[in-house]
Amino acid sequence: MVKKESDKMKIGGIILSGGKSRRMKSDKSFKKINNRPLLEIVIEKSMKQLDYIFINSNNHENYNFKGKKIDVVKDCIRGYLGPLAGILTGMKWLKNKNNNFTHLMSFPIDSPFFPNNLVSKFLVHKDKYEIISANSGDRNHPVFSLWHLKLEEELEICIKNGTRKIDEFTRKKKTKVVKFKNFGYDPFFNINTEEDLSIAESRVLERDK
Repeated sequence: MVKKESDKMKIGGIILSGGKSRRMKSDKSFKKINNRPLLEIVIEKSMKQLDYIFINSNNHENYNFKGKKIDVVKDCIRGYLGPLAGILTGMKWLKNKNNNFTHLMSFPIDSPFFPNNLVSKFLVHKDKYEIISANSGDRNHPVFSLWHLKLEEELEICIKNGTRKIDEFTRKKKTKVVKFKNFGYDPFFNINTEEDLSIAESRVLERDK
């Protein structure tokens, strides 16, 4: 079943950039691959899949991309509690912004090679599942997920009760895992260190030859 364009209009996309980047030792958002900041790359790729994208960050107040102002939202719970806090923040933001939104799509700042058909493949399952997540190879990537906004209250309770890992929450819910093929390397390759950044740079240069 092919989903209509109107389904996409009900989804807001959040770029999760609210962490401390401890292993990178400075904000990952502005680390560069082929002279382009990760944040710019992820914004451009996610904007091709959704009409409304915003950023979860505790480090900068606003961001402009190609002349367009992007909303930047700080964690709704203090303490740098991880991506779940960013997802909860996104749910609250969308509910307050527009009642037409039904889902939140989460994109991490540090995985710039994600598939161009990520959202469209998730959309096929959105009416049957509360959460749809990505998988490649033998690994799940729950930070790339489509979340129903009805989960907001339950997620907030779980976070306040100590839940920190995404899969601690998702395994209790009706979740669909969608598999994606590697295209020479993992499309959900995660950049945590300067070494990872160098690997990502080499892949971009090799791809562009």
